[in-house]
Amino acid sequence: MYEKLLIKLVEPIIGKNNLILIDLLKDKKDVNEFKLAQKVGLTINQVRNLLYKLYSHNIVSFVRKKDKRKGWYIYFWTLNKHKVLELAKNQGLKELEQLRHTLKSREHKRFYICKECGIELAEENALHNEYLCTECGQLLHLKEDKAHLNDVIKQIDRVKKEIITIDNELEKIKLETEAKAAKEKKKVKKGKKKKAKGKKKIKKVKKKPRKKKVKKVKKKKAKKKVKHKAKKKVKKKAKKKKVKKKGKKR
Repeated sequence: MYEKLLIKLVEPIIGKNNLILIDLLKDKKDVNEFKLAQKVGLTINQVRNLLYKLYSHNIVSFVRKKDKRKGWYIYFWTLNKHKVLELAKNQGLKELEQLRHTLKSREHKRFYICKECGIELAEENALHNEYLCTECGQLLHLKEDKAHLNDVIKQIDRVKKEIITIDNELEKIKLETEAKAAKEKKKVKKGKKKKAKGKKKIKKVKKKPRKKKVKKVKKKKAKKKVKHKAKKKVKKKAKKKKVKKKGKKR
């Protein structure tokens, strides 16, 4: 169904001979325009012109990237399924309106036809021309519209079904895009939470060892000072004893 709608929409824009371009873009993303030109058998400029025509109707989109070696820009093209369906729906609604208008006019008006020329005239115009053909002058005959009316009714039913299927496809695409967006949001949230947890752990690890080290260093320094003072006192006492001994000997 989608393929038929796509061809119906694209054929008047790029022509029947270039529909192979759509086959190459279908169900793919970011297709290299040089590869498209090779497969289609056209020059890069010819392919670009066709793609720009489709782009003007929003049927395709592109991403431009610079070639690091050669220095020029390469275009990568994608077929916009959502936009194709929207355009097909709008086209279908216009067709439906025209068919309903035709049905109403055929139901309430009578038409006359020339069997020689095949020219058809509404009753007002036929009366104005005295029921004679404007081309050959032959007498006009009342046209039986039952078969034509049935055909118009069938066309209306067909277009209605097409619009319903398009709406269903659009709803599917909407749900898919919403689901993807929800997944991406979850991933972003998880990533943020992990980063936040990582930062907290780093802070805790950094704070604890610093405090402990400082305390240990202070305690060690205090112990060293006490020992050093004690040694000094012992040395002083030893010196005093020596002095006293010398004094006694004399």
